[in-house]
Amino acid sequence: MTSRDRVGSGGGAPPSDRPEPPTGPATDLPDEYETLFRTVDDAVFLVEVGGEDATDAFRYRRVNPAYESLTGLSPSEIRGETPREVFGESLGSDIAAEYRRCVETGETVEYEETLPPSAGGRTFETKLTPVRADDEVTRIVGISRDITERRERARELERNRDLLSKTERLARVGGWELDCRTETLRWTDGTRSIFDVDGGYEPTLADAIEFYHPEDRSRIRRLVRRCRETGTPYDVVLRAHTDAGEERWVRSFGETVAADGETAAGDAADAEAPGSSDAVAVRGAVMDVTEQRSRERDRRVFEKAVEQAGHGIVITDREGTIEYVNPAYAADTGYDRAEAVGLNPRIVKSGKHDREFYEDLWETILAGETWEAEIVNRRKSGELYHVDQTIAPIADDGEITHFVGIESETTDRRLREQRLNVLNRVLRHNLRNAMTVVRGHASVLRSELDDDDLRSHATTIEEWADDLTAIGEKAATARSLFERERDSDAVREVRETLSTVASEFAERYPDAEIAVDAPAGLRVRADDRLSVALREVVDNALAHHDRTPPAVTLEAESTGGATNWADIVVADTGPGLPESERAAIEAGEETQVTHGTGLGLWLARWVVAGFGGELSIEDNDPRGTVVRLRLPTPADGT
Repeated sequence: MTSRDRVGSGGGAPPSDRPEPPTGPATDLPDEYETLFRTVDDAVFLVEVGGEDATDAFRYRRVNPAYESLTGLSPSEIRGETPREVFGESLGSDIAAEYRRCVETGETVEYEETLPPSAGGRTFETKLTPVRADDEVTRIVGISRDITERRERARELERNRDLLSKTERLARVGGWELDCRTETLRWTDGTRSIFDVDGGYEPTLADAIEFYHPEDRSRIRRLVRRCRETGTPYDVVLRAHTDAGEERWVRSFGETVAADGETAAGDAADAEAPGSSDAVAVRGAVMDVTEQRSRERDRRVFEKAVEQAGHGIVITDREGTIEYVNPAYAADTGYDRAEAVGLNPRIVKSGKHDREFYEDLWETILAGETWEAEIVNRRKSGELYHVDQTIAPIADDGEITHFVGIESETTDRRLREQRLNVLNRVLRHNLRNAMTVVRGHASVLRSELDDDDLRSHATTIEEWADDLTAIGEKAATARSLFERERDSDAVREVRETLSTVASEFAERYPDAEIAVDAPAGLRVRADDRLSVALREVVDNALAHHDRTPPAVTLEAESTGGATNWADIVVADTGPGLPESERAAIEAGEETQVTHGTGLGLWLARWVVAGFGGELSIEDNDPRGTVVRLRLPTPADGT
C-alpha cells in the first residue's frame, strides 16, 4: 500500500504523536556518493532506526530516482513513513522484521520481496547494510535489485522443465547429450524412464551402449562415433532392453553441437572427413517405439492375411465407395484393384434382387449391425455367380466410417448340391423302383425255370438287386444325416450306446458272440448319429465274417492328455478289410486303384469327423480288423 492508499494510521501512532519528518539538508552524502546514489539502476533507500515500537521503529529517510521509477512511489510519499504505512499491515510487518534482523545482527542481510500491485507489483532482491554511530545502528542502507524478469524466466524454465518431463513420459521419449570435451553423458528423466533406471542415474557412454541388444551395440557405437567425428546425424531403430531386462525397440536420433552452440544437420554426403568436426557435443533423443513396432508388425500380418485370404474382401467408405479389394475379390469379380477402387460395389449387381433387398442391406449396416445373405452377382465378363455375403460396419469412436464385405463364392457348392439332390432322388426312387422290378422278374424266372444253373443265375440277380437297393437307401441315409447341424453341447453315454447297438445285432445275428467292455460314466461329444456310425462298423464286421460263430467286441476307454479323448474300438476276428478299401478310408479319398465296395465305413468316418474326431483302421491279432473311433469328451472328462 502506498501513502496515497493508506487508511487511518495503518497501525502506527496517532497523527498528533508522530515524529516530524527529518528537515535536514537535501543531501548529507559526499558528492561522489550522491552522484552514485542518483544514477545507479538499482533502487537505493535509507532507513532511520529509532523509536521504541518494534514495528514502527523504522522510517524511510531517502529514496533514489531508480526506487521511484521501479516502485512508482515518489520520495514525498515515502519519506518519514514506516513500512506498514507504505506497504500495508502484512507486507509492512514482514519488511520491518527484516530491518529488525539487520539491526540485531549488525550484519548485512538479504531477502526477497514482492511488492503489491499499488507499488509496482515487482519482485526485488534486497540487501540491507547497517550503519553505526557510536557502536549503535542508527541507519540502514538498502539496495533492491529488480529480479521480476529473472524470477519469471526461472518460473517459465521450471514450467518448461515440468512440461518437458510430462511430455517425455506421455510420448515415451527422452533426451541425451554427450560432452565431447569431458566425455560426460547426461540423460533426461524421459530417457531414464525408457530404460527403467533411477532418477539420479548418470551413465557413461559405454554404460548407455550396454542397454542396446548385443547385435546392435556395434552399430550404435559406430553411428555415435561417426556423428561426433564428421558431424553426420543419424536416425535409426534398434533393439534394446531395460534395466529390468524387458525387451524394447527404440528409435535413436543424434546430431552434433558446434562450438557456437548451433546443431549440425548435414547429411553423410556433405560430411567432412573423419576427425575434422569441431563439435563440442553430440545431442539426441530416444523414443520407445515398441508399441508402434508391434502394431506395425500386426498390421503387416493382417494385410498379408487379407491379401492371401481365399475369400473376397472389399472395403468401402460410409457412402459405399470402394477403397480396397483383395486379390480373391478381383479374381471372383474380374475387376482388378485399379479398376475397382473409386467405384461402387454395384458394379457386380446382377439384377436378380429387388429394391427391398438392398434397402434391408443398408438399413441393417447403417444401424451398426452385420448383414448376411446369399447373393447372385455378375462378373465383369457377364457371368453370374453365387456368394455367401457378409457386410459389417467399421466404427471409430462410435461413428461408422467404413464397411467391410466378405464374400465366399458358392457357385460350385450350389451346383454340387443340385447334383446331389438329383442323384439322391434317382437313388431313392428311380433305382429302388427299378431294382424292385428287376428282383420281381428274377423271382418269377427262378420259380419257373427247371434248370438249376439257370435258377442260380436268377438268385444272383435277386441278391444284387437287394444289394443295390440297400446301397441306395444307405446313400439317402447319409445325406439325411449330414443335413442336420451339429449340436456342440450334445453328449452320449458310451457304455449305454454300445450296449444298445450290441442288443440290436444280437437279435439279427443270434449265433454271434458280441461283447461290450466300457467303463460306466464315460461320455463323448456326439449325438444320436454316433449309433448310426457304430451300426455301420458292426454290420460290416458281422456281414463279412468267415467263421462260426462270428465274434465282435465293442470296447471303450479314456485316453486323457491335454485334450481329453475317448477311444471306441470295434474288433472282429474275420478275414479283414480288402487292402484297397482300407487305404481309401485312411487316405480319405478314392482312386481307380484304392476304392471301397460300399458306403458303411465311409459313413462312419464322416460321422466321427463331424464330431471333431477321427477314424482309424488296424489289424487285429491274430486276425481280423480293429476300427477305432476317437472322439472328444466333455470338459469334465466324464
